[in-house]
Amino acid sequence: MSLFDAVVLGALQGLTEFLPVSSSGHLAILEHIWRLDPAVRLPLATLLHLGTAGAMLVYFGKRLARLGGDCFGRDRLRRRQGWRLVGFIVVGSVPAAIVGLLLHDRIEVAFASPMLVAAMLLVTGILLFGTWFVKTDGRPLGWSRAIVIGIAQAIAILPGISRSGATIAAGVYSGVGREESFEFSFLLAVPAILGAALLELRNSELSALNPMTAAAGVLVALMSGILALALLKRAVVGRRLYLFAFYCWLAGLGALVFVR
Repeated sequence: MSLFDAVVLGALQGLTEFLPVSSSGHLAILEHIWRLDPAVRLPLATLLHLGTAGAMLVYFGKRLARLGGDCFGRDRLRRRQGWRLVGFIVVGSVPAAIVGLLLHDRIEVAFASPMLVAAMLLVTGILLFGTWFVKTDGRPLGWSRAIVIGIAQAIAILPGISRSGATIAAGVYSGVGREESFEFSFLLAVPAILGAALLELRNSELSALNPMTAAAGVLVALMSGILALALLKRAVVGRRLYLFAFYCWLAGLGALVFVR
């Protein structure tokens, strides 16, 4: 794999991991077109996931630090609210953990089907476009809404379904405020993305990668991931999440027509 390939894949991973257009779907289609060697593709994908996990920790570092301070601080009310949010994250993480453990092999097979990926991109577009018609009333998150958002995250394990798009849309559809939906989507993603990346790292043969090439890909993934998070927050808060639907439809239709 060339330096150019690694940089392109790093930028693609960083942007699509957080923008609601499905990183797994894009990487599956691109890998199918380029026919990358799995011995190189899989270890690089693992490192790129670590790059985007780092981007998320950088972007939400202050929020995570504040959550830790709330949970272990002296103020009783803030401590209660902090542990309540941690509970929401734990409960919301359970559906994806169950699906990932029970259906891991079938999900891996799904990545080999560009037609399935294309169809799921079209579904993602429908989910995103529907948010245009929703007027959220800023309901509190609550246990039931945390579970609904967690189920959306579990469904997004399918390649072509955007994790951020599905979870933010689930929050908006259930009446949670747009900014809170954005924030909880990524607080929920911290254990999911870090856990998946560390699990993949344990099973990857990193020796197949050129260190300089891999480092360039990871750095680009981290930087583009931070940019994507900033862009997505502006889109969600500004009620422009639906605009990404057009891209998903275009990408899905393009894959259906040109990828075999």
